[in-house]
Parts: sequence; C-alpha cells; structure tokens
Amino acid sequence: MTRFTLPNDRPIMGKIIEREEDCEDTFKFLIDLPTKAQRALPGQFIMLWVPGVDEFPVGIAGFDKNILELGIARMGPGSSAMIDKKIGDYVGIRGFYGKPFKPPQEVNHLLIGGGFGMTPLKLLTTTLLDRPNNLSIHVFEGARTMDRLMYLKWFQDLHDEKKLTFHVCTDDGSYGYKGFPTVDLEKFLQESTTPSVLYVAGPEKMMKAIYGIGKKYPKVIDMQMSLADRYMRCGFGACSYCAVDPTGWRICVDGPVFNTEQLEKISDFGTYKRLDSGEKLRI
Repeated sequence: MTRFTLPNDRPIMGKIIEREEDCEDTFKFLIDLPTKAQRALPGQFIMLWVPGVDEFPVGIAGFDKNILELGIARMGPGSSAMIDKKIGDYVGIRGFYGKPFKPPQEVNHLLIGGGFGMTPLKLLTTTLLDRPNNLSIHVFEGARTMDRLMYLKWFQDLHDEKKLTFHVCTDDGSYGYKGFPTVDLEKFLQESTTPSVLYVAGPEKMMKAIYGIGKKYPKVIDMQMSLADRYMRCGFGACSYCAVDPTGWRICVDGPVFNTEQLEKISDFGTYKRLDSGEKLRI
C-alpha cells in the first residue's frame, strides 16, 4: 500500500490548486502534494485535516502526477470549512489508507452509487477504462434532484463517447428516469447472461438493498461494497472506533471495501452503525 504521510502518521500539507462546484453543496478540489506517491487505488481514502477545525475521512476521486482529486460534500463543520477554503490555501493529508476495490478480468463491471459515494466510483471508473478485458462497464447513479448528481457531465460525456453505459435517475424525474438506481440495475441483471461484479458506495441502507438484489442472481459472482460512510477516527486501526460486529474488523484497515463473503459475516451491515461516542445508531 502506498503511504506518503510523515513519520508517526503526521499529515503533509497540500496546496489547493483548483476548487469548483460540481453539484449542489458539493465541490471538486485538486490538491498538489509535496511528497511523491506512486498511485492511489480505487476505494482507498485519505484523512483530511482542516487546520483549527477538524480531521475526517474523504474518498479519493482521482490521482495523477501527484495531484489529488477530492469530492467534498457539505456535511458538518469540517467539510463546510473545507468548502470555504480558497485556491492557494493548505490542508493536511494523511494516507492512502484502506483496502481497495479489486476488479477481476472478463466480467461486467456494475458501479452503483449515491451521494458522495460516487467519489471512489469515479476513480474506479478511470481505472477500469485504462485496462483491457472488460465485458462492459455500467454506472448507476441516483439522487433526489438533478442538482444533487455528482460528476454528472463527466459520466454523461463518457456515455456519449460509448466508453460506458450511464444509468442515471432522480427521485423527482428532473434528470434521467424517475425512480431509483435499483430499477435499471435489476433490469440489467435479469437480461444478462454473462458474469457481473457489483461495486457499491453510498448510504449503507441503499447498499443493503442492492446486496439483497445481487444475491438473487447467480451471474453476480461478487459484490464489493465500501463502508466508508461509517465513523472513522484515526484511519490506520489504532483506535478501533470503526470496528464492526461480530468480527471486530476495523473498516479503516480491514476495509473500507468488503466483498460478498465478508459482508455475510458482518451482522450490523445495513442495520446499525456507531457514533463517535461508540453508541449504536440504527440505520
């Protein structure tokens, strides 16, 4: 695993070189890292430190020539402070952390996301497009309204160039079809005669529903789901705040991506998560 943090996992300071709004209350940031790193793998994350405010985990949307791309949605004090940053400001970065998606060869790649879950799926899409032997690539994205769709133009352009198939929907029908991503997903699985792997990121309640759908179809040979929406405090397994029942797996080091076999062993998957206090909260 590539690591570029300073000794004792102290953050390095990266310079913001681009900041633009991607969709409502969600911004794209490009950060120039001063320390060379080989690559980031899709599904990994960084711990982002906004000095004087907070540190929190963020999915990686892209990484090229030591330029890190992040997608930041306004969720709380830390993310709001990051969104208020300007070009030329510095923020702290620790990482890369976590186990990534592991796409096999010669399958249909079905990427399903909602909200800021689209961030790691963007990097996964880039990775898949750069390699041969894909049967097909399908991206399924849903949001409440058109204004909440992340990376809409980026995915739509790839669809128009016939590099992938983009299935997009909104709750109110303002873009794509009216409904949920599971509609097109299940239609594809019903018609497909070739093996598929599902890669899912977003709200855990949505992921649990997709997990139930995937289990119905023998052609789904694996489901890889990111539990990065869970609370993670340190990022490298020291505090165990992100441990899941009953395995004790820590999401930050044993995940955040778990496959079908592992998900079957996590009893709290889609049922509850933990607050920063350690208290259980039903999903």
